[in-house]
Amino acid sequence: MNENSMFKKLSKRELFEVLKNMALAYSSSWFKSEWIAVKKLGIENFQGREFAELFKEFGAREAKILVERSIVTGRNADSIIKALKLSHWALFESITLEKLSDSMVRMRTINCSRQKYAIKKLGIPYPCRDIGFPYESRSGFVRAINPSAEVERVFCPPDQRPNGLPENVSCEWIIRIP
Repeated sequence: MNENSMFKKLSKRELFEVLKNMALAYSSSWFKSEWIAVKKLGIENFQGREFAELFKEFGAREAKILVERSIVTGRNADSIIKALKLSHWALFESITLEKLSDSMVRMRTINCSRQKYAIKKLGIPYPCRDIGFPYESRSGFVRAINPSAEVERVFCPPDQRPNGLPENVSCEWIIRIP
């Protein structure tokens, strides 16, 4: 009997929960390894080209699978929104995706789990902007769907929070599609 037969016997709901649990375990380990690397190397040594490429490749690989399997077709705003709804961001976090126009999408993370963890356990905000993962992974993800698309950071800790931005918004991004 094939080792994977156990997975085949699960209901869709059970399979989803098992895979979500695996993904959360990997995400938690990734997050903790980032903190260890920053602590040992210093934030300035964690911002190099190698890390930026790793983060970009991570995002691109996730989106390419959706494109290669024809789950996401097209390169427009609606296609990017669909892909983001099927991404790790949507799995792990509460995100909002708003189509501002045919060429612009706003993505917000609401009450980010990493921010909550960092503040609760470490007493400081998680320095997403300085680590680079949020921008590079989003950029790689979006460009795997539309190579001309651009990602712009509106707000990402430790940035100064823009006036009028709701307190529950942990970060905000604009995706431009030419």
